[in-house]
Amino acid sequence: MALFVAGTTAANKNNEKLVVAYVTSWTNVMPDPFAMTHINYAFGSVNETFDGVTVSNLDRLCTIVALKKQNVKLKVLLSIGGWGSGRFSEMAATEKYRTAFVASCLHVVDKYKLDGIDIDWEYPTQGGAGISCSPDDTHNFSLLMHDLRKALGKRRLLTCATVASGEYIDFKTCIRYLDYVNVMAYDMANPPKHHSALYPSDISGDMTSSQSVDAHLANGVPADKIVLGMPFYGRGENKYHGYFKNNNINAKIKEHWSEQSQVPYLTDEKGVMVYGYENTRSLAAKCQYVIDHHLRGAMYWEYADDNAQGDERKTLALSLLKNHRGTVPPRCILVIAEMGTPHQGFCDAAKKLLDGRTDSLNAQITYVSDLRNIKAGWLEQFHLIIQLNYPPYAWSSEAMSDMQRYIDEGQGSYIGFHHATLLGDIFGAGKMWQWFSDFMGGIRWKNYIVPLADGTICIEDKAHPIMQGVPDTLRLPKDEWYTYDCDPRPKVHVLAHVDESSYTPSSNIRMGDHPVIWINENKAARNVYFQMGHHRELFENPYFVRMFDNALKWTLK
Repeated sequence: MALFVAGTTAANKNNEKLVVAYVTSWTNVMPDPFAMTHINYAFGSVNETFDGVTVSNLDRLCTIVALKKQNVKLKVLLSIGGWGSGRFSEMAATEKYRTAFVASCLHVVDKYKLDGIDIDWEYPTQGGAGISCSPDDTHNFSLLMHDLRKALGKRRLLTCATVASGEYIDFKTCIRYLDYVNVMAYDMANPPKHHSALYPSDISGDMTSSQSVDAHLANGVPADKIVLGMPFYGRGENKYHGYFKNNNINAKIKEHWSEQSQVPYLTDEKGVMVYGYENTRSLAAKCQYVIDHHLRGAMYWEYADDNAQGDERKTLALSLLKNHRGTVPPRCILVIAEMGTPHQGFCDAAKKLLDGRTDSLNAQITYVSDLRNIKAGWLEQFHLIIQLNYPPYAWSSEAMSDMQRYIDEGQGSYIGFHHATLLGDIFGAGKMWQWFSDFMGGIRWKNYIVPLADGTICIEDKAHPIMQGVPDTLRLPKDEWYTYDCDPRPKVHVLAHVDESSYTPSSNIRMGDHPVIWINENKAARNVYFQMGHHRELFENPYFVRMFDNALKWTLK
């Protein structure tokens, strides 16, 4: 009987794309089973006697395989190897060990109801990862692929991960046995060069994603068997490493976009690149490259490196599985506002402004008026939370806990207005939320001006993005100008204060130093608080609208 040779499937002919997600044994994030077509579970390894497979964290493997009950089309493979995982050379060198290893792979596939095997030998003939190697590894790799294909048969998948340059594997000999090849088009450089540039430029290293595809084509891998790898992490020097959150960029670090390489990066005060990473824009560009060059699909390392909103995995799923074009997913905004109160006019005007900005911000907005029934984990789906005249009470305990984590861990960003500083045991609301008080600068609400007063605010930090295009002073109408038991200034960065002598009508309710717009730079989440927010006439002031728009752009950046 002739050996089955992997070929172009019906799915390939229909130009359906694959999205392959590496999911690791040492993380506990459960994947969305509809965000990908294939999961590579990392890792298994060659055992110490060179004749079998050892699988890390079998309980987690079983939970990953169980996801197939939710998505019956999902495929789960065991990825064997990884950087620093050795004993491949000894195993593949003899027919005895290869035969035993292949039998062990087949046993694991059958026992755990897997869909195939992914071989991640990094790399045949190379000992850079501290593993054993031999000049015969390349030839023996082809023999291993032959033996695995024979054992796995036609129904099961056989894939491999390969270095970006396409070296060390004789694809002309073994590609017939492989369903597709996961090209690790990342870790291709270190700063001051980008590690995963799509196209060559002055910031790219010696290899880019496009050059990696060209190298694999030249080495005998057809386009419809190339799955282009994309990283959900960045590479940087010193403190810039791992998954980067742009919330914490300091004044000396600048963000850039390379039009040539189609990737974002950061430079230091000298203009030297210190960090190269991916964002939804760069991933969408790579997905479009996959489509334009008729590649089989995309792969990423790794699922748990995505952010709380799942932006990176959503980009690949939308681009390759749904829209069939490079697509940046929308930003999700949660707006919290009490309804049917004296602040209804302000809330209505704010909603009108926000609804008019959805296209320009690429945003989806969810409005809620009550947080008392919010369940655990619900808040983390949002990129931005706007507390629009909703006080720091009447929250469920789950929502309070999630809000604290959201801000402290920088899961998203925050804009607060007016009622957010109604802090204290007031209005029969119950015990004060101490964490929220600390977030707002350690304050407790004390008093407010009745009747409403017009006032002049004075901008203190004119260079801050929120104050771009705003004059040094501006007159704002009809507000309550809360006072507090202490000045938040020592614990927050004040952007503006109100001139209490400017109140019309005048009022004796004063603080002295009276901040009204500030940010808490001690928190991981980008955040800003505006004390004003009582009356709809605020939205008739173009500079208040400018500050609102600037805050939206800054927090969603």
